[in-house]
Amino acid sequence: MRFPVRLQFDLFRYIAKQRLAGKKQYPLVLMLEPLHACNLACAGCGRIVEYEETYYDKMSLEECFESIDECGAPIVSVCGGEPLIYKQYPELLQGCFDRGKHIQLCTNAILLDRFMEKVPPHPNLTIQVHLDGMRETHDRSVCEEGVFDKVIPQMKRAVEKGYRVSTNTTIFRDTSDEELEALFTMLDGMGVHGFLITPGYAYQVLENDIYMAKEEVHRRFGRIKQIAQRHKVLSTPLYLKFLTGERDLLCSPWANVTRNPRGWKGPCYLITDGHYKTYRELVENTDWEFFHQRRDKRCENCKLHSGFEASAAEEITRSFSDALEFGRWVVR
Repeated sequence: MRFPVRLQFDLFRYIAKQRLAGKKQYPLVLMLEPLHACNLACAGCGRIVEYEETYYDKMSLEECFESIDECGAPIVSVCGGEPLIYKQYPELLQGCFDRGKHIQLCTNAILLDRFMEKVPPHPNLTIQVHLDGMRETHDRSVCEEGVFDKVIPQMKRAVEKGYRVSTNTTIFRDTSDEELEALFTMLDGMGVHGFLITPGYAYQVLENDIYMAKEEVHRRFGRIKQIAQRHKVLSTPLYLKFLTGERDLLCSPWANVTRNPRGWKGPCYLITDGHYKTYRELVENTDWEFFHQRRDKRCENCKLHSGFEASAAEEITRSFSDALEFGRWVVR
């Protein structure tokens, strides 16, 4: 199975409940950023630029739980910044487990050994490690030498101890197909449970030349799709077809909402037009249909999974052939 059975059951039950209630726009994942501080300064990260004035601000544990309860999403992606420098992360994760939430802990894994001393494996926990390539590429991506050699042994220990470990790889303009093949082959041998891949996305506050335009993404992922078929890639078949240009999808920005020390970030994970005190204010003050149709100029080259995997899931429910392909993919 690509995903834990328990996660699939809870997710489908939640979606069915929302639909029975007549809701068309509902959150699937809460991107919870209890802080923006990090022990790395990655080239492709816009958080350290966008939140420079509030870089050291943190959400209280109570604010985190209030946000989790208010949003109601079944999956909480604990990210940041680096969540493992948030001192109360053991209490935060336990509170999520007590609420029946599924946790994606997004980390650079530098402090993973310390984490394993404090938080035991849990069926609702996935440790998702940011890994952008093999040694040279990853260290260049995170702008610090030695990180790759530091985190790989810790990932191995985590797998051996029974944690569910996956990776998140951002593919930039200079990422080679051969390196991706080598990376996934190595991770397969380590027993890593799966790999999430997404094209590099340009934060509105960054200006550099490492990102691909839409046409470049289509060409690259036409080849990467073949690599994905040989490995435990977690990006769904329909989303991969969207990345290759075979299919088109609208965006679902409401499916992955972001809460950080400034408030509820709108309209989406990448674009910041404002911050709101409550989730309700975010919903009521966002023109979801405008961003759903990708009418904003800033959406032109975006193919980020947080906006389009939910759309792919929605399309699957409307097509028997898409649903059949998805089912085969899940159990393969």
